[in-house]
Amino acid sequence: MKNETDAGILIQKRDQLIKNFLRNKEPRFLESFAVILDEYFQSALGKSNAAADMTFQGNPVALVALGGYGRQEQCVHSDVDLLLLFENNIPRETEQLIKDLLYPLWDIHLETGYAVRTVKDCLDMAWQQFDILTTMLDARFICGASPIFFMLREQFRRTLSSQHQEKSLTRLVENGRKRHRDFGDSTYLIEPNLKSGHGGLRDYHTLLWYARIKENIRCRRDLERNGFLSHEEYEALEEALTFIWSIRNRLHYITGRKCDQLHFEHQVEVAKLLGFKSRHRHQGVESFMGKLHAKMDFLKQTNQRVTETILLDKRGKRFSFPAKPTPTPGIQIQRRRLEFSSMKKIPQNPSLLLKIFVESGRSRTPLSIESRRIVGEFVHLVDDAFCKDPAHVKDFEKTLATSFWEFNVLNVMLATGLLVKIIPEFSRLVHKIQYNQYHLFPVDKHSIRCVQEINSLKKTKKNDPRTVFYNSIYKEVRNRRNLLMAALLHDIGKGEPNCEHSRKGSEITEKILQRFGYSPTDTEEICFLIEHHLFLIKVATRRDISDEETVILCANKINQVGRLRMLYLLTVADSRATGPKAWNEWTENLLKELFLKTMGILKKGELASRRAARIIQRKKADVMALKKASWDKESLARELSSMAHRYLLYVPPEEIIEHLDLHKKLGDNAFLWKVKKTEDADIRTIAICGKDTPGFFFKLAGVFFLNGLNIVGSQAYAWGNNTALDIFKVMPPRDRLFETEKWEKAEKDLHLAIADDCFLNRLKKKLPGTLTLSSGQAPIPNRVKIDNETSSFFTIIEVFTYDFPGLLFAITHTLFLQGLDVRIAMAATKVDQVVDVFYVKTLHGEKLIDPHGIESVKQAILDALPELIPEKETV
Repeated sequence: MKNETDAGILIQKRDQLIKNFLRNKEPRFLESFAVILDEYFQSALGKSNAAADMTFQGNPVALVALGGYGRQEQCVHSDVDLLLLFENNIPRETEQLIKDLLYPLWDIHLETGYAVRTVKDCLDMAWQQFDILTTMLDARFICGASPIFFMLREQFRRTLSSQHQEKSLTRLVENGRKRHRDFGDSTYLIEPNLKSGHGGLRDYHTLLWYARIKENIRCRRDLERNGFLSHEEYEALEEALTFIWSIRNRLHYITGRKCDQLHFEHQVEVAKLLGFKSRHRHQGVESFMGKLHAKMDFLKQTNQRVTETILLDKRGKRFSFPAKPTPTPGIQIQRRRLEFSSMKKIPQNPSLLLKIFVESGRSRTPLSIESRRIVGEFVHLVDDAFCKDPAHVKDFEKTLATSFWEFNVLNVMLATGLLVKIIPEFSRLVHKIQYNQYHLFPVDKHSIRCVQEINSLKKTKKNDPRTVFYNSIYKEVRNRRNLLMAALLHDIGKGEPNCEHSRKGSEITEKILQRFGYSPTDTEEICFLIEHHLFLIKVATRRDISDEETVILCANKINQVGRLRMLYLLTVADSRATGPKAWNEWTENLLKELFLKTMGILKKGELASRRAARIIQRKKADVMALKKASWDKESLARELSSMAHRYLLYVPPEEIIEHLDLHKKLGDNAFLWKVKKTEDADIRTIAICGKDTPGFFFKLAGVFFLNGLNIVGSQAYAWGNNTALDIFKVMPPRDRLFETEKWEKAEKDLHLAIADDCFLNRLKKKLPGTLTLSSGQAPIPNRVKIDNETSSFFTIIEVFTYDFPGLLFAITHTLFLQGLDVRIAMAATKVDQVVDVFYVKTLHGEKLIDPHGIESVKQAILDALPELIPEKETV
């Protein structure tokens, strides 16, 4: 009962600490939390009869703090790691001691782990298991028999220094590499891992363990006292750790558990708890994440320096080769790293600051950590005259061409500060976060990643025909320098708030290129690529690319074969560098199809009627050759002649046969459909042949909503005699085991909906009246755009909103009530929002051109969408 009281006191003290911390009144929270845990164990041990018996029998115990608790870095929900240490033997009373010490903590749900070992156990295990080694490095005495702990520490230290130092350092590096592989580079990620990712707290721990292995330092301050960090570096480390720990503790607090991954849905709340506020349409969470990435980047650079020091020391003991010269005077290779021959030469020859990166990219030899530091110290020598020098511009272009994901020379240039000296406008992108789930990387890393994606097109991979395709296009690009420069600068406009970034980026780039001495022709080409770098992906995902008019629009916009190749590759690289929500097999295929069709027009002219006629005739012949016995030649020819040219141009002969069979079996049925699995994507294709009646689309959308099925695209073709063929692309049901049953039920429901106009009325109650955004950011207002220019036959309606179950049904039902018939629909993604696109006609088969009618449709759609509400702020 007494121990339970001690545990209750512990919880009261902890809760008060957390309250003070959240009010910014507890700057030493980690240490204070460790202290109250110490007090609990000291009190509990003193009251334990089992501990008294052990001492009386001459076998006392020492309580030792391990891990973060040992380092006095105890976060809100971090585990409490405890070692019960004995000199030679573990007495039978130990089980009761564990109950005395830990059961009260478990009862109050405090995660506490423990180990029971002798001194010999600890020493043997430390040299066999890396995690035991690090716990020994962090071990801190709490209470009990202190001579046993100091005996362990002395023996551990002596054995480590005499026998295991080099091996322990090697294991430190190997473990770090594995951790980075497992958790990724957090400085590149929108959802960073605060502890284990590259740039996380484990990188700082690696520095601490390195210093403890080398010189047995006791506290973090010794990193400066013993020369492992300069005073400025130590101050920067303290600032970075304080910020990351403050985030980690608040993340633990709002999730109610140990949590190190800063997931998207928690970022706004953490930012608010830390006092970051939105200003001038720049969200507070973006400032917060930008600062976090800067701090994590510092830890990453520190970790890289430690790793390199260990590796070079190890190699230095085995090899003592003299420095090797490079083709660039003033730069040499020392122990497999590039170094400056002499710092004294740099003020007289600042070009060495850039040439060392050229040599790094050429030879695939990394800069030494000391060289990176030297570049940072002398980067002030890079002035306007330096950047305008044609030789320096050429060297910078060489660096762009040699930056790959596997060998990231451009990112090293960014880290040293040289990149933003050469392009000052790039500084506004550094650690800039676009707060959405669409972009995987911060803007600066994304821009560099885009350059690396372009360079990756130089190579092909076995058994991957896509790389062969991209490589063949890349080889035909004449001025690859322009393509790389466009890749680096395509998002430069995002540094300017409150503007359309593509157009603004083109304006900024023009000034940069003029400064670099680019010709007007090259400047105009690069600026065109930047201003229109989203054009192809928007058309591919938001327009009917089987419509000749769409492809002709692209061809007229781009106008040059060479420029189309560059814009296509830039679009591919940009999408890949953005993340999986911007680049998937579905998007890739749409973009490729649009590119090939546009290329065909630019090379051979607009789909001339004679060429189109030849394709149609050949398609008809192919269909006739595949005809089944159930079709006679005359009736099949009659059916083919009634089909729309657009259908015959773009639908494969095998599918035409399948659709004809549906049409033949239709009879008096309202519709027939066939569901097929698409081989190259996780999509289902549904061909529906039925009576061409207005409202069919909204009923189908309602039935799919009712059955949890998601439409991602559709095409509609008229076959004459009031018969229509609709082809839908649909995501499969979540439960694949009962997929057949799901389609059968959906088919039955569609028959009911067609027969009874009131069948779907119940769905209106399922549509949300309000939509609370899980990310918590200020919502982007719903928008409706109506385009009567792109298509000669359809009005195109784009709806920008946030996704929710039943969205397609809500919009298409509204369009039907407004007297519009949906012929084509598709869904696309625009950062946080979705864009649903509809090709519509009036019920009389005309475009919607009446201004009052257009405004009425816009308002009706907006009224049908739920009200957007940001996530409630944490009080």
